[in-house]
Amino acid sequence: MVPLEWAARAAGHEVRVASAPSLTGAITASGLPAVPVGRAVDLGRAARQDRDLVAWHDHDRWPQGWPVRPELLDERRLGLLEALGQRQFAMAANMLDDLVAFGRAWRPDLVVHDAVSYAGPVLASVLGVPGVSHLWGSPGLQRLEMKGLGSEPQDGYVRLFERFGAAVRTWPDAWVDPCPPAMGFGPADGVHPMRYVPYNGPGALPDRLLDRPERPRVCVTWGATTARLLGAAMADLLRQAVEAVTALPVEVVLTTTADQRELLGDLPGSVRTEVSVPLHLLLPTCTAVVHHGGAGTTLTAARLGLPQLTVTRRPEPSLNGERQAATGAGIHLTYGELSRAADPVKEIREHLARLLEVPSYREAALRLAAGMRRVPPPAETVSVLEGLARK
Repeated sequence: MVPLEWAARAAGHEVRVASAPSLTGAITASGLPAVPVGRAVDLGRAARQDRDLVAWHDHDRWPQGWPVRPELLDERRLGLLEALGQRQFAMAANMLDDLVAFGRAWRPDLVVHDAVSYAGPVLASVLGVPGVSHLWGSPGLQRLEMKGLGSEPQDGYVRLFERFGAAVRTWPDAWVDPCPPAMGFGPADGVHPMRYVPYNGPGALPDRLLDRPERPRVCVTWGATTARLLGAAMADLLRQAVEAVTALPVEVVLTTTADQRELLGDLPGSVRTEVSVPLHLLLPTCTAVVHHGGAGTTLTAARLGLPQLTVTRRPEPSLNGERQAATGAGIHLTYGELSRAADPVKEIREHLARLLEVPSYREAALRLAAGMRRVPPPAETVSVLEGLARK
């Protein structure tokens, strides 16, 4: 969301970013003004304690196109989506008293909210202003508030509005979608495509990254969110990926957080580790990237024209990996498939070798990047928001 917020400020508008206190540092580090609302929530701890969500991290492939074809999902998977929605409703309830109090005092003309941050549509309804749902780059509309991804809202979602006597909103005034059209499911009413502009956090460019590598440079990264959710369980798969890449004639760069690096323990001496270097600074010097399928990593690599090998554990990253691979620009594996393989490290290594050796992957990655550059930039999306606010 940061590039759109920057664009709105650059156009002369006032912007405030309200979120849980734990995100205040991340918001202010992006150069935006933060409004802490609610109390701190340990998302990783909550996820690990919620038995209904345990299976969210250990799965095989879901049916292709499930966000637009929910009838393909069985009761267990529909139950997982419902449990995810309920967790988001609880997080929204934690924020709402403070958020509504701030909104009534500041009186915004427009509310733009993350697609599953359900305090946003409640605030827009309470204030009687337009609400815009900002997708995070994964293909399809995120509709966890609806039963079975259908047309009837979940009871927990309705209760958020009832607390304030506000009309229930089940469809925003507009959607902002940074997912590349080539990875999406086609146009939809009220959805405005927006060019993905990488924002991977603040950071400095190390001088050593200015030198072009003598061998193909392969980046391995597993995202900050995955480590917070899974803890030590994340480390085994990341360690296997690093081991697989080091056996190839490439330069291996592991970009990670300090907490992740501690979990990994000893690594081969040939692995170069970069701690908290933003991906958009590192990836321009790379030939390929191996990662967990997070939307930020997937789209940053796609914007820079890199072939990708994704190894995913959850349905949403798996959707990213599946749709990116469908463009011809990558290969997607799931945790379930690797866990059943006789030699998971060899499996990863062989797929990465193919990604590096077969020219069609690089050619498809460059076509995907070119298509992303043709999508309207955030500055044009600000005009859409201005039109909604004027109405």
